[in-house]
Amino acid sequence: MAGSSTRRLTAYAAVGSLARAANAGLPTAIILGVLASGGSASEGSLIVASVTAIAGIVGPLVGALMDRAVHPKRGYGLAILSLAACSAALAVGVGSWPLGVLMLIAGTAGLFHPMLTGAWSAQLRRVVPDVVPSRAYSVDVATYNVGDIVGPAIVGVAYVYDANTPGAASLEVAVVLYLLAALVLPLVPIPSRTADELPEEPQPLLHAVRSLTVFWHSVSLRRSTIISTLAFVGIAGLVIGAPLMGEDLAGDAGIGALLLAVVAAGALLGSITFARRPIRQGPGTMVVVTTLGLGLAFAALAVVPSMPIAFAVGVLLGFLEAPQLSAVLQVRDRESPTHLRSLVFVAATSLKTGAFALGSVLAAALVEWGWRSLLLGSAVIEILAVMIGLLVAGRRSRP
Repeated sequence: MAGSSTRRLTAYAAVGSLARAANAGLPTAIILGVLASGGSASEGSLIVASVTAIAGIVGPLVGALMDRAVHPKRGYGLAILSLAACSAALAVGVGSWPLGVLMLIAGTAGLFHPMLTGAWSAQLRRVVPDVVPSRAYSVDVATYNVGDIVGPAIVGVAYVYDANTPGAASLEVAVVLYLLAALVLPLVPIPSRTADELPEEPQPLLHAVRSLTVFWHSVSLRRSTIISTLAFVGIAGLVIGAPLMGEDLAGDAGIGALLLAVVAAGALLGSITFARRPIRQGPGTMVVVTTLGLGLAFAALAVVPSMPIAFAVGVLLGFLEAPQLSAVLQVRDRESPTHLRSLVFVAATSLKTGAFALGSVLAAALVEWGWRSLLLGSAVIEILAVMIGLLVAGRRSRP
């Protein structure tokens, strides 16, 4: 039984890592492809925004559909192959097709993007119901960490070493990653839903979306969602401030960008650690404690005197991100009704996508004050996220 569980969890993690690496690398691949073809960064940003904006909007709808899918594995196969097709179309069209067409293709990719984030996580307990949740979700978090490291890195390497047509191979790499995920998918034993797992009568999609009130009725789900969503606003300060830090402390913005890879590596280390030695503390408490820890880490990062120290703090920051995300996923797993699991997981992911967009706007307003102000702002946001979450979720609501 243990060996079977390990095989199922390994297959699940392989698909998650490959697909999420492709998701993480796709925006970078689009930017590099546009620049290599003589386009501007603003054009590339519009194409990337088409993916993320559509993904954030349709997330709850995708989750509702997957909760009603009798054969969910077919849906994931369709999503992966569709993303591969869209990436291939972008690889062919960048530099020759009109911007509007490219944005339409990117928007189509955004329709399937949530399938490989929250909707995939929602299937974890159905794939390995006999694995301790804290261990299972630590492995799931590790697939995000691997994707965040491998996706942009392999796309960047392909761009650098593609001497003949620089940039073209970057989008092709994303296509390959999606296709590899599709090849491994048949090894993941996602069970089909029985009649008992589906509503007795078909529900309109709008009614399923209204079921998002589950976020409010559950105190722990409400609290963890508020805290993790608001905390993600602060992550934008790190993404935008890291290159400025490198330029200031090391004379090279590229070195600052490496800080993001270091943070992702720290998160991977944390995921591996907590998968082997799960924390016995309740997941709701872990969300609060780790978010406060992230606030302190951001504050420390804001005052570092050199990049080596910044890298050390970055490892710690990433190490704290791992148990935070794992705890959030465990709360969703525990509090989500069986027929609304995908809806809850994907809707929460969409909220974080919107939070990052809000954080980017705030960071743009603060960027003239320097990277230290950005990171201090991120620290304040993490603390406020905990305070607001505890305040709003202080009392149990009447169902």
